[in-house]
Amino acid sequence: MKTLIIGEVINKNLSSGTLEILGKAKSMELDVQLITVGSEDSPAIGLNEVKQTYLKRASSSFNFSKIASKISEIIKNEDIKLILGSSTYMCRDLISFISVDLNSSPVSNVVDFNLEDGKISTINSINGGESLYKAKINSDHSLLLIRPKAFDPVEIEVNSDYETIEVENTDLDVFDIYIEEKTGPQLEDSKVVISAGRGMVEKENLEMIETLANKLNAAIGGTRAIVDAGWMPYSQQVGQTGKTVKPDIYIACGISGATQHQVGMKDSKFVIAINKDEEAPIFQLADLGIVGDTLSVIPKLNENI
Repeated sequence: MKTLIIGEVINKNLSSGTLEILGKAKSMELDVQLITVGSEDSPAIGLNEVKQTYLKRASSSFNFSKIASKISEIIKNEDIKLILGSSTYMCRDLISFISVDLNSSPVSNVVDFNLEDGKISTINSINGGESLYKAKINSDHSLLLIRPKAFDPVEIEVNSDYETIEVENTDLDVFDIYIEEKTGPQLEDSKVVISAGRGMVEKENLEMIETLANKLNAAIGGTRAIVDAGWMPYSQQVGQTGKTVKPDIYIACGISGATQHQVGMKDSKFVIAINKDEEAPIFQLADLGIVGDTLSVIPKLNENI
């Protein structure tokens, strides 16, 4: 089946979500090409085995309608039947536009998909990740939004051999752009993630989390409660309405473990939970649980690492 993956560029490289979908497509031996969207000059995104087209947009452009129109044109001209994108802000916008052009409904929260009798069937996450359902797509085109960390990323070598198409700006006027500065390991890709919850009591106590993260070369996350309280930016939120992570080690500090948070970290390979409430739901997921006050336990860890 002819397949198109909509990719993203982050720091001049293919995003982890793009690599995850490539890994799944490769395992299914699909006839794949990649259209990657970004605003950076000359990113390292060329692939030896997959046709790559780079749609370069202006950094001040936040309307994806013209990019979507270009992608729809390619889909129709090349008779592509399966369109895949990671469930990010950009891909959700693009696939929404494309679905109108193709008169096909997109399927979201996909955690797996297969080809059966020439039709795509999907497994989708619902009810905050507590339930799964299976769907079979009967329309001419299948548009899937893949949940981050659903698949393992493929390891590939990149080059500079790809076609670049510049997409003109829309008429939307942008007066100011704020880009959040990111330093250190990032949530999506870090092998160790330390997340904080309301059990940290006060924002100032996050300093001990930062100390531990520096010692372990870990990324820092948080629950929706402390993000809403202004303790850390939304970009660090882990959970149903935040980011999905799948590190080798996930350390939950003062997190009770509500379902909405579990959705974003339940697939971590090894979970360590620190909470003074021995009945906290987070212990149901934990491989190692420490019943104790995080404000006492974490300083001890910092002293001994």
